[in-house]
Amino acid sequence: MRLIVGSVGWDHPGWSEQFYPDDLPPEWRLSYYANEFQMVLLPLDCWLAGNQEQLCAWREDVSDRFDFILDITGMATGDVNAMAQLDRCQAALGDRLAGVASWVSLAEPVRGRVQSLLGAEARFLAAATDPLEQESTVQVASNAAIGCALIPGDAGRDLKWLRLVMESLAARFSGASALRLFFAGVPPQVQVMREAVILWQLLYGSGR
Repeated sequence: MRLIVGSVGWDHPGWSEQFYPDDLPPEWRLSYYANEFQMVLLPLDCWLAGNQEQLCAWREDVSDRFDFILDITGMATGDVNAMAQLDRCQAALGDRLAGVASWVSLAEPVRGRVQSLLGAEARFLAAATDPLEQESTVQVASNAAIGCALIPGDAGRDLKWLRLVMESLAARFSGASALRLFFAGVPPQVQVMREAVILWQLLYGSGR
């Protein structure tokens, strides 16, 4: 099982001091981010507002090893505009769109329509599942092959806590091909994201 680490969004003003160089143009931030991390979770309001030109530009700014995941939490059954935008995101992002995730339970009509739109087996739909027993603040979503977890705010600064969370996730998704950890926060803590990668390597080696 591979660990893939990313943040919720990449265009955070707070990163201009702790991650992005001061002289980096805003339009280069995604490329800079993608040089270190392999995925990003796009919040619902972010990808809903993206026009075709923006979406295509995002695709061109990353390598073939980078994944976009769309947060579909809050999509309503009859939201025709959101479904249409999801279809446009697929067309613009192409094979860089790895899948979608919802941190709350999906109504069956929404799940069915989203799954129908995603179509290709290469894309996943990860839906909310039971929280971790020892830490309910970590939101968890999964399907048969992928485990996803949303790490809140600065919680990951406690490496003992993060280790327990990662061990619990590894046990729960032992049969999955990948575990995706998304870090939230205002802004997400880049150093914590880096430490999560190192911690996973120490626990399981680069092959997990």
